[in-house]
Amino acid sequence: MTTPDIPDLTPKEFVAMSLLVPAGRKMYGLELVEHSGGELKRGTVYVTLNRLEDKGYITSEKEPTAPGIAQPRRLYKVTGLGERAFRAVEISRATLKQAFAL
Repeated sequence: MTTPDIPDLTPKEFVAMSLLVPAGRKMYGLELVEHSGGELKRGTVYVTLNRLEDKGYITSEKEPTAPGIAQPRRLYKVTGLGERAFRAVEISRATLKQAFAL
């Protein structure tokens, strides 16, 4: 019998998801860096977002082309699977913190 994969998020993935899920809108990578309070860096945010997209937790699309924009940015949005995985991990972490609280 096989068991279903249990969702897991690295600390940086958890930070990115904790910004994307409640936002309820598409966000740019550097916007996530700005709102992360120093937890996400310019050098790692896109690697983190690519891993989340590979897992199916987020989707991305290029912003519409506009005059004066040399390179359109990517917009990132949480999928239904991503939100469910994030909520499961969030509950799991909260439960573990409570269990080990002194």
